[in-house]
Amino acid sequence: MNTKPTPDRFMKIPSLILAGCSCLAITHGQADPNQLPNLRGIPVAQRTILPLDFTWPANPGQAALCLWKDDKTAALSYTIDDNNVGDTTWWINEAAQRDLRLTWFLVASGISVNNPSMNGTWEQWRTVRDAGHALESHTMTHLSGSHNPDTWQGLHWEYEGSKIRIQDNIGNGHKVTTLAYPGGAYPAANDPAVAALYYAAARGTTGTLNAAQNINYLSVNAMSKANLGTNPANAFSNADNMLTLNPSYKQGYRGWAVIIYHSINQSDPAVVAKTHAELDYAVTHRDQLWVGSFNDVARYGQSRETSTLTVTENTANRITFQLTDRMDDSVFDFPLTEKVRLPDHWSNAVAIQNGPPAPVQL
Repeated sequence: MNTKPTPDRFMKIPSLILAGCSCLAITHGQADPNQLPNLRGIPVAQRTILPLDFTWPANPGQAALCLWKDDKTAALSYTIDDNNVGDTTWWINEAAQRDLRLTWFLVASGISVNNPSMNGTWEQWRTVRDAGHALESHTMTHLSGSHNPDTWQGLHWEYEGSKIRIQDNIGNGHKVTTLAYPGGAYPAANDPAVAALYYAAARGTTGTLNAAQNINYLSVNAMSKANLGTNPANAFSNADNMLTLNPSYKQGYRGWAVIIYHSINQSDPAVVAKTHAELDYAVTHRDQLWVGSFNDVARYGQSRETSTLTVTENTANRITFQLTDRMDDSVFDFPLTEKVRLPDHWSNAVAIQNGPPAPVQL
């Protein structure tokens, strides 16, 4: 079992994790002018592959990237499909009680148009956004429109049109950066190559954990039947194997679990109790899990896998480093976590990133 060391006088920053200080300067830029929209077609050999073991820089002034936000062991995302607007109040209340951020994948064409009990209105979805949750794309028609080739506008429209419609109607600078492929039998088939033209990442339906070092960001594995320690025999989907190294399923360790929900039968005590238990898993393991929205985790992972971290100054009272990545700045704006070992004589620290201060934690 790998355990996380607890060194003396280490410091954490939401975009940094540090160790003992007095002043730290941070800069952020882009190393690659190509500004990649996603990592489709970029082989693993060209990525920054971090070790799975918890390690700290050995010498004062040295810095390292963290595999996940705040150097958590693994990542977990709760996602909800097909609108089901009647459940939103229930989900928002449950998430608020546990301080969780959820991700809704919206079928865009029917919102404020038809079937209001299912699709809802844009005003209702703005309320969900204002509660702190992510609103992403589940296409325009869930591909059901492809049953009628005379009126269907094609796969590009399904993918791009839903993104534009959600952004325009949610407003206030809302950005849709990820897609969930619709399941089911339709004349049209999903296509990651088309999705890559419009999205930073896309969620698939293969029900297994995502190995931290080899994620297919245009077809992220996701489970419609949550296995949060409830079915240990199915090691490939058991989230416990992200938190403790299982010799028989090493690829799960420190990975990313994505859970898929649809409607919730709030009048069924068994369904409610089961879902409560699945949400409580995040609370029980909060010290180990980053429970992030799907789009945040997908953007963190790709920024991390194309990053270069370079210390440019290391003196008695100042450490400066530069963090660059190859991803599109307009989309990939979720901060990475870094950790820095500080000199033993530093008792506190101030962090500055491109001028403004950044919070730090010892």
